[in-house]
Order: sequence, then C-alpha cells, then structure tokens
Amino acid sequence: MMGSLPKALLKCNIDVRVVTPMWPGVMQKIRDAGYKVTTFAQRVSASYAWQAADAVVHRIDVEGVPVYLLESDYYAGEMYPWELNPWTVRPFAVFCMQVLDLKKVVDWSPDIFHCHDWTSAYLPCALAWHRQLHDANRKSVLTLHNVAHQGMFSPGPFFEESGMDPACFNMWGLEFYGQVNLLKGAIVSSAAVTTVSPRYAWEIQTYESTQKLSGVLYAQRHKLSGILNGLDVDYWNPSRDPLLPECYSASSMGGKAVCRRELLKNTHFDPSYSGPLVVCVSRLVEQKGFDIILPALKQIETLGAKFIFLGSGHRWIEDALRDMSAANKDSLCFFPGYNEPLAHLLYASGDIYLMPSLFEPCGLSQMIAMRYGTVPVVREVGGLYDTVTDVDSEGGGNGFTFLTYDIQGMLWSLRRAIERFSNAKAWNKIRMRGMEEDFSWNKSARLYKELYRNVLKGKP
Repeated sequence: MMGSLPKALLKCNIDVRVVTPMWPGVMQKIRDAGYKVTTFAQRVSASYAWQAADAVVHRIDVEGVPVYLLESDYYAGEMYPWELNPWTVRPFAVFCMQVLDLKKVVDWSPDIFHCHDWTSAYLPCALAWHRQLHDANRKSVLTLHNVAHQGMFSPGPFFEESGMDPACFNMWGLEFYGQVNLLKGAIVSSAAVTTVSPRYAWEIQTYESTQKLSGVLYAQRHKLSGILNGLDVDYWNPSRDPLLPECYSASSMGGKAVCRRELLKNTHFDPSYSGPLVVCVSRLVEQKGFDIILPALKQIETLGAKFIFLGSGHRWIEDALRDMSAANKDSLCFFPGYNEPLAHLLYASGDIYLMPSLFEPCGLSQMIAMRYGTVPVVREVGGLYDTVTDVDSEGGGNGFTFLTYDIQGMLWSLRRAIERFSNAKAWNKIRMRGMEEDFSWNKSARLYKELYRNVLKGKP
C-alpha cells in the first residue's frame, strides 16, 4: 500500500510524503537500486527513557513521491518482535516521536498524518495524550491492515519512559483489560479509521472476528470506513512484465501458454500436461487457509488437477507440503521460500488460484491472479468478498466462492472450477471478466482524498 497509494494520491494533486524507519540493510538496497540519496545535516530527535534518541534523515524520490528514511540506532532490533513489552515497542514509539519532529528538518508540516497498524499507532496516541507532544490541532488517520496485531503489552515502565500521560490508561484511552493496547488507543484518538476493504470494516465490528476489540470498533463506527486497496497495475501487468518468458494480454493470450510450458519444465510434472493447474503463492500460515487445504489435499488423486505451491511460513505447513509433494509427484509440487520471478510465473501460468482464507482484510493475490488470467477460488471474507463474485451468481462472476470455513466448502468450489475448466468457451469468458476488472488505485485514491477533506473539515 505504501508503495502504490502515495503515487496515486500525487496524481490527485495531494502533497504526499512517506516516512519510514531505515532498518538495517535498507540503505544498501536503495543504493543498489540506483536511487539518489540526499542526507540532511540536521537530525530529528525524541526523548525516551530519559535519553535523547536522534535519527539521521535521508531522502529519496520514488516516481515523484518524496520518501524520508530515518536512520537511528533504535531501529537495530526486530522489525516484527516475537514478544511485545515496554522494551520491544521502543523503536516504534521513538520513530513516531521523531516523525513529529521532522518538520524542523525538511521545512514541511503535514495537515494529516496517515498511520498504519499498531507499529505507527503511537503517533496519534502521542498527539492525544503525550505530556509534551500533545497537539489537538494536528490530525491523524489510521488504516487497519490486520486487527489481529494490536501492539498489546503489560504497562511496566512504559508510561514513565514514553512521556505518555498515565491518566490515559483507562477504558477511553490506552488501557485494554489491564494492558496497554496501542492500536486501541489509535482507534480512539484518530480523526478517522479505515480498513483495506469495505467488508473488513463490517467484519471487525463483530465478536467473531475481533473478539474483545469488537466493542471498541463498534463504539467508534461513526469514523470507520472501508476503502479497498488497489494494485500497482504498472508492476503487475502481464502485457509488459519483464519477469515472464513471454508477455500477453486479454486480447492476445498466446504468452500465457508459453509461461505454462516454462513453469512445467521447472516441476516434476509431465511437460505436455494440458489439464487445470491450481497455483498458490502464499505465506504458509493458518490465516491463509492451510488447515483446510492440507486435509483436502489427501483427496488430490480424485480432484483431476495438478497443484503448485510457493511460499514460506510455519514449519509444520512447509513440512506437510514437502511430504505431500514427495508422495504425490504426479499431482503436487512445492517450492519452499519466496522467489519473485517464480511468483510472477505462477500467477501467469496457473488456471486456478487457490485462496481459501480464514480471514483476509484485503488480499492482493486474488487481484493479481485475475489480472494474469488465473481464476480465483476464494472464501467470501474481507477483501475476497469485495473483489471476487461467484460465476454462478446472477449476472455471472469472475471466480468461485464459498462461505463456510471448512474442507467441504472449499472442495465444492474447487471442484466446480475444475469442472468448468473443461468447457473452454465458458472458462475463457470467466477469465476475461477477471482480466478486465479495474484494480488500480485510482478510485481508492479519490476516496482517500475525500476522507482527508472531511477530516480537515472536522467530520469523519
């Protein structure tokens, strides 16, 4: 989102700038990519745990969007801490405080801070409750990408060290069942809250989806809205994708067959196989549906398709796919890890894309798959519900869906897709519907622009 939305906002005549921590190794990648780096003489600073925390400010320009990278010794820890406590959240709190100090270095002050998830949730909390940084005139918008991660930890020395007023540790502020919850605090203190799809905005208000936090979200529903994430359609474009052996488009599909042949050469399948290829490029975690995918694959010999998985994640899922691939060499192939060129090849070569998520705030894989002419099989949840319509619904659709999170539901839709594949004319019609969808950021950027205007007018 942070790679694509700012470029779309720039086209809407919004002066948008990105600020991000420069984690170890990032600068080398920037230089390797050929970006010109400008380093400012003055530093931004924050006071945390009775110490001054400074950061060097670097700037690069990415397709016209200024990107500021803050370099500090405080960012030497884990980008995604396994355990949250007052010490592991320090880098994120310090970063947010340094962002609020950025105006003195770059001579630019935003009307709105647009923050994302718990890792930048400290910023709107600081504007509301910090003893020195409190500023009711500065506005913030919070986007929820995944409410499962809330930045929750035991208070310990947090309030003493962070400068946050202990008085905000109550049910209307940062307190959440005896713990600090940064995401909850940001939901309460931000002027507006968005999710990355309309359906997800509705789902997170239910106890089934977000458990105890659902009450907070329901109480804040007056400022909650869902704006569907877009896709970087310049990067994900089969008609000029440099990572494909041959490009193609909706009006000239020959290249898709070339991609298929190239993919089959990299598997242990028969290169002349002409039946349906079911592909999946995914993080190997429960959220992505692997606790129903793996049991379903025990019936792989009866499904009439070949399956190819690419991804990394939980060891038990990797081991299960590796074992199944060894035991079913004629039907299943697993590529462990993540490989960007191979991911593009799978999207381009597949006939069916499998994505039966337990929950999915937005999801980009189903959009990429449709753009590359690969028909998705998805569960009707979150952004999948907003982007994929079942082919058997009134007026037709662009994929195959199911509602209940179970093996039977997934197999029902998967078998429908495999059966429909045998009808070339019907399949091509479904495939074309997906390829013709507009998944660009254009519409979403306009909605964000309107949201920003409303925030500045004092209404969510």
